[in-house]
Amino acid sequence: MEKKKLSRFSTVLSQLRKERGISQKRAATDLGISQALLSHYEKGIRECGLDFVIKCASYYGVTTDYLLGVSESRNGIDTESLSVIGTDGQARSVQKLASATKDLLDYANASIKSNDKKNLIYDYYMLTLYRGAQTLGKAGVLPREMFRLDYSVGRELAAAAIAVQDAKLVFIEDKSRTGEGSAERTALGDLIAEAEEHILSTYVMD
Repeated sequence: MEKKKLSRFSTVLSQLRKERGISQKRAATDLGISQALLSHYEKGIRECGLDFVIKCASYYGVTTDYLLGVSESRNGIDTESLSVIGTDGQARSVQKLASATKDLLDYANASIKSNDKKNLIYDYYMLTLYRGAQTLGKAGVLPREMFRLDYSVGRELAAAAIAVQDAKLVFIEDKSRTGEGSAERTALGDLIAEAEEHILSTYVMD
């Protein structure tokens, strides 16, 4: 069992470094050890101490359990618990959000031919997800080590960046109002209707 855990640690350690696209020398320098020693750790030749495991977890933004092969979750969140969100007794599936997201990006990809404009869509969506992640982080849902920026600073900067993207995106033709595909009820259509109903019922006073 000990040997298996060590092997898992070495594999994950090497994988995380490669995912970041950094050299072994750079990682070793950042982690405060020699390249030769890091090479031994990544090959499973030597076993490191607990302090180094903790340092690696912070450096790569994962949990120590993930590094050691105890958990498959990088951030400590049980993905099965996220499969269904319950609100007022009514189950709302995360799959619905995933389907709506795919619809949105498919529409954008199909209607926008310019790579520059597609990059705008990517940046806008990326920043929106990041701001949501910052909110969840501040609420304690996501671990602090996932973020480099302070929660409040990150959220405010993301909001400002999103506002800039909003201004740029108004120059893109809005084909969602052409009626194309209106006969077919999509996950995105359902989500828009649900979001607008939520806004009206929650924030618009009679």
